[in-house]
Amino acid sequence: MNYIELDIQVEPRYPAADLLITELSELGFESFADTPAGFTAYIPEAGYHAGVLQPLHDFDTALGTLTWTEKHIPSQNWNAVWEADFQPVDIGGICRIRAPFHAPAPQGVMDIVIQPQMSFGTGHHATTHLMVEKLLTIDFTGKTVLDLGSGTGVLAIIASLRGAKQVDAVDIEAPAVENARENAVHNAGAQIHVYEGDHRFMAGKNYDMIIANINRNVLLAAMPGFGAALNQGGTLLLSGFFTSDTDTLTTAASQNGLTALTANARNEWALIELTRH
Repeated sequence: MNYIELDIQVEPRYPAADLLITELSELGFESFADTPAGFTAYIPEAGYHAGVLQPLHDFDTALGTLTWTEKHIPSQNWNAVWEADFQPVDIGGICRIRAPFHAPAPQGVMDIVIQPQMSFGTGHHATTHLMVEKLLTIDFTGKTVLDLGSGTGVLAIIASLRGAKQVDAVDIEAPAVENARENAVHNAGAQIHVYEGDHRFMAGKNYDMIIANINRNVLLAAMPGFGAALNQGGTLLLSGFFTSDTDTLTTAASQNGLTALTANARNEWALIELTRH
């Protein structure tokens, strides 16, 4: 799949960049990466049209200055793009997420090897970092887990390594599904089963824990499914949204029998822990 990369420069960066990322994520942009001058945004070439640039054209100059350039990225070059910038991510000295070409983690540190390709979830983004930190505090022994919007499969891999008896990893993008399957094999994730699909995959299924690191609109659409699929006393972890969206999501959750327990934040991105009583 071919992609378009937008290199967006915004000064001052905060809060304009975060606001733009929110708007662009709702228009089909799938991945974002911070840069010293702003951020880069990636969208499949098939979904790239004038309308998806509207947030840039409508930019409020009271927030600062904005410029951008675009670049075509052929599918076969995507790994090279990642490998040029991809650095290992260390989470609290407990877990290291790295690419195959990096040195192994020190002894005693959970060593996760991810070949990113065109998938979200390497630990660099604040939401993935929040999720990993939280998962490392949870005992998964004997639990059934759903990772919705699994991307690289890194969260599913952590759940498996921490004792989950079954992990269903689901993503809407076929390349991400293929990538997650490869990463599961490389990390001895025999309990991980990867499927192509969306939130409707949950219908008729039940889990002790559900992990969903997706944008706000997808989480809202999936909320009835979360309420139905989460076992009583189970845990739902949501991320992929800004702290300003927390109230909206917790309200929708409560309407579907889910109660918020804790909330964490990192660089204006949020994570909510919920349960079903």
